Amino acid sequence: MLTSFKIASRFLRKSKIQTLIIIMGIAIGVSVQIFIGLLSQGLDKSLLSKVAGSFVHINITSSKGSIESWEDIERKIKAVDKNINIVSPVIEHNAFINTNNKKQNIQVRGFLPQDLNTLYDMKNKIYEGKMISKSGQALIGKDLGDKLGLKIGDKINVVNFQGKNVEVIVVGFYNLGAVKLNSIWVITDLKTAQDIADSGNKITSFELSTNDAYNADNIANNIKNSIKNNDLKIENWKDQNKLIASAIIGQKICSVIIQFFVLLASVLSIMSILNISVVQKYKQIGILKAMGIKDGSAALIFLLQAFILGLVGTAVGVLLTLLYIKGFNRYIVTSDGKPIVDIIINNRFIIISSLIAVAASTLAAVFPAIKSLKLTPVEVIKNG
Repeated sequence: MLTSFKIASRFLRKSKIQTLIIIMGIAIGVSVQIFIGLLSQGLDKSLLSKVAGSFVHINITSSKGSIESWEDIERKIKAVDKNINIVSPVIEHNAFINTNNKKQNIQVRGFLPQDLNTLYDMKNKIYEGKMISKSGQALIGKDLGDKLGLKIGDKINVVNFQGKNVEVIVVGFYNLGAVKLNSIWVITDLKTAQDIADSGNKITSFELSTNDAYNADNIANNIKNSIKNNDLKIENWKDQNKLIASAIIGQKICSVIIQFFVLLASVLSIMSILNISVVQKYKQIGILKAMGIKDGSAALIFLLQAFILGLVGTAVGVLLTLLYIKGFNRYIVTSDGKPIVDIIINNRFIIISSLIAVAASTLAAVFPAIKSLKLTPVEVIKNG
């Protein structure tokens, strides 16, 4: 094998221009393939995060308007599927606030504070102030805060439609990227929201996040079949946003198809060039076989050439991908300077794609290797 490797390296060094062209061809193909894959993942996450402005995959409400003894139901839901990441009790209630002689209709939404980060990535959505940590605190949306001229530390009176008045302190401002939500949601802890709604320990819904967003419909069906509570209405984001779900799935399929054909083009180009290389090296191979090199070793020369080309080309391709991502996130931006699609480097995807590229490049040499395997010194002498 060492002899075959030395000969393969020598063949590549002797045809420097050809070797460089193949490496750049593989590098460009691999970089485009990985970049498209990462772009697709970033687009998926971006679109999902904008579905109702959240990462909520399944929503459970009650036909009665509220859910009693919700702790028992919560435990049952968590036990249904291991892909359920979080089951968050929520209370949602319409109210209005009085501040600076202004009255504004709002929607109070109460959560357990620790659930907000998982559901809404709230720590990255708060642009001023801090997260709620105890009762009596509130987060205000950007548009609502601007409209009412609120600032950190302001006390506002939240009044329900029965006239009950609860004072809360503004501790932070968030931006969910949706004007409708930013202008109406006042987010508090669960206890404060229950106090405003005067609902005791009842909640209005459960919001669920899963580890597999695209399987949310099946998980929702499993919950329905397991709990068997006719009062509960279980909906998933795919049913609520059919057009968006279809668009996301469609672009994922297109992305896979494009990646496949880019890889196929790289493989075919390697196969074609190595086939030509067999013809070009006719005499050398014949001489090597006449000198005693085995057929398997002769075939291995071309497999090793393809492996070296694939390995170097893929490494260069990964470096090009990182440059693409840096340039995309820096220059392809919205009016406020944020990337249109936030491409995140997925090391696992890059490693898997790289291994596939190297394996495909090596397999591309199978036919040229078989061709060299069948070549005999007598045939070389006969054909000159």
